[in-house]
Amino acid sequence: MKPTDLTLNEQLRITTRELSKRKKAFNISEKSIQTLLEAKPIILAELDDIINDFYKELLNVEGVPEIIGDAESLHRLGNHVKFYIRTLLGGTYDMDYIQSRLRIGMVHKRIGVSPKLYFAAYKIFNKLIRSRLLTLGNTSSCESCLDRTDALENIILFDLALVSDTFILGLVNELNRSKEELEEYAHELERTVAIRTKQLAEQASRDGLTGLYNQRTFFDHLELEISRSHRRGDTFSICYFDLDNFKKANDTHGHKYGDEILINVATAMKQVLRKEDIAARYGGDEFCILFPDTQSGECRTICERLIEDFSKINSMNIVTMSIGLAEFSPETGLDADTLIKMADKAMYSSKKKPGHYITQYSDVVITSPDDEYDPTA
Repeated sequence: MKPTDLTLNEQLRITTRELSKRKKAFNISEKSIQTLLEAKPIILAELDDIINDFYKELLNVEGVPEIIGDAESLHRLGNHVKFYIRTLLGGTYDMDYIQSRLRIGMVHKRIGVSPKLYFAAYKIFNKLIRSRLLTLGNTSSCESCLDRTDALENIILFDLALVSDTFILGLVNELNRSKEELEEYAHELERTVAIRTKQLAEQASRDGLTGLYNQRTFFDHLELEISRSHRRGDTFSICYFDLDNFKKANDTHGHKYGDEILINVATAMKQVLRKEDIAARYGGDEFCILFPDTQSGECRTICERLIEDFSKINSMNIVTMSIGLAEFSPETGLDADTLIKMADKAMYSSKKKPGHYITQYSDVVITSPDDEYDPTA
């Protein structure tokens, strides 16, 4: 529930019963109320002089002139204090009175009057009114005068307690707001750190030029896919390819041109690959793709589309792709390194052919049984 849904009385839990307790604590009885009513004419007769003397002393307190600000505000405050004194001596101290005193405290808190300054003002106020009562009583030992000053002091302290409650309430509300803001800041900071950590982890896992995964991250995905394949009995494939004539193009046209070719390769890969496929720049002008739950035939079709898209992007380019494919099934018992070597062997065979070419590792084994290349070495 918002504070604006409650009165100050309700926020501070001041009920009728609490009001009775407070009156008793400050000795505000019917007798003392009657005494205050008797003192009222005496004070009101001196009201203008009391207000003038009050502000004459109050303005000598450090910090007060800056809070009041100007002559018009001073005049307006004087009228408010006159009204305050009339209600102070009015003899009616009910829930409405409580609410008005709490509001006074809240207003002073909002405009920056510290408890120190507020209590200093009350001290001056109390002294001036006591002096009027005692002086007009002709003797400081006058029993009626003493009763009046005691009753006045009790009601002033009663008011001060209420004002203090609102100062405390304001501080508690500020503390709660600060706590909520701090908690929100902490949560926002946690979210920012989490996002930034994720971004940094993503950056660490990718190649800076192409935005593809790097070699280390590709191996992590490959080993994970091997574990999944053993659990599910799935077959998957990998593609390993190298760019033919890349060094020549790089040396002829410069490294910027070479970088553009690598970026174009990544663009073509992103265009043709599925969401589940893992594309990586393996190093230099070498690239790898992991095709989960995909047999070599389907893998070849995707690679043909890759060649087609790359050729469109690089229509005038002499750079071509030599692609090697290798298939994994659980019964082979292969590890990640061996599977990469198999795809590399197939890619090496493709490089012997002019232009773009795709070779499946099984084709290499069948057509070159006496090849000295050992993928397990």
